[in-house]
Amino acid sequence: MSLKRIIIAGAIGTTFMTLYSYWASKKEREQFLEPALLNELADDTEVLPEVNDEETNPMGWAGHYAQGVVFVAAYYYIYRSALQKPSVAKGIFAGAVSGIIGIAMWEVMFRMSKNPPKTERYRYYRQLFIAHLIFSTSAIYGYRLPDFIKQLQEK
Repeated sequence: MSLKRIIIAGAIGTTFMTLYSYWASKKEREQFLEPALLNELADDTEVLPEVNDEETNPMGWAGHYAQGVVFVAAYYYIYRSALQKPSVAKGIFAGAVSGIIGIAMWEVMFRMSKNPPKTERYRYYRQLFIAHLIFSTSAIYGYRLPDFIKQLQEK
């Protein structure tokens, strides 16, 4: 396993997913930004420190990017061929599975919260599913990025 590749791919996938979430938030005029929602959920707990700014607090961002790395690590163990020979079809398949898992995880977090973020869940989950398609496809290609860079350097 290449931890460096998994971290790079997780960061790339999470970045593209987050850019899409920003765009969808603006378009739908809803809060769909995962780090902000994570910060709202964290602020609802008594164990974590108070969150003053949901969009910029590093706790939500760190959690969001860490989860991206966890998803890529899961791809490595479960769906290694997608990382070795990436394709859009493999990215979409991995994204659909990841999207369903992500939606289930968010639903659990929302239900466990005493005061969940005010977002229209159906619209959020629709956006989240698409965001996971973007995440997985860009993460799968991101996993191969070091090979691509090496090939460019050899030319």
